[in-house]
Amino acid sequence: MGKGNKAEMLIAICAVISSIAAVYIAWDQARVMRSQEKADVWPIVQLLHHTGYDHGGFQYRFGLENAGVGPALIQGYIIHLPGEENTTSFRDMVSYFVGEEIMDNFSEPNWADQSVRSRVMRQGTQMNAIEVEWQAEEGLQDVVEAHVSPFIRGERPPAEVFVCYCSILDDCWVATTLQSNPTPTEVRSCEALPGVMDQLLSQTSSTD
Repeated sequence: MGKGNKAEMLIAICAVISSIAAVYIAWDQARVMRSQEKADVWPIVQLLHHTGYDHGGFQYRFGLENAGVGPALIQGYIIHLPGEENTTSFRDMVSYFVGEEIMDNFSEPNWADQSVRSRVMRQGTQMNAIEVEWQAEEGLQDVVEAHVSPFIRGERPPAEVFVCYCSILDDCWVATTLQSNPTPTEVRSCEALPGVMDQLLSQTSSTD
């Protein structure tokens, strides 16, 4: 091989290396830009319980809060009731939490619930999925405390809520009430919600 051919081959190799480097740099820049875009519109949905007494009455509230930096589209949710069928009824969750004795033996409470599916939550906003209030009656507080205390002490398994939501870039996450999983789990799409729920519940059971 002559010197001219060697030089041409060296130039060709250098050109290939330069092309590969250019492609890598372009890919890396696109990846960094994608990460930056994702961070700029990253919603973080938190799930919130509230219980309280007021002049002998009892209130329970369950809601969602978007503590992130972009809007969150709520695409689906499942409520896991230990020993019962999974549901999407927050009223069923309240019944599981407070017990049938309260539901059957005291006056009908005031209910306020709304659908959270397909709702868009702006940054920094809250939304109550359900609010329920029992007016003060004799014996109500004692019955509530007797039924709720085992959940608080960890003697009975609580209901667990799994909510799937997405950003405006179609990145999706599953937020849960599981104490073992405080950070939302990223998923490809909300179609994966049932499988992710089963996986997270299995992991929780294995660590108990």
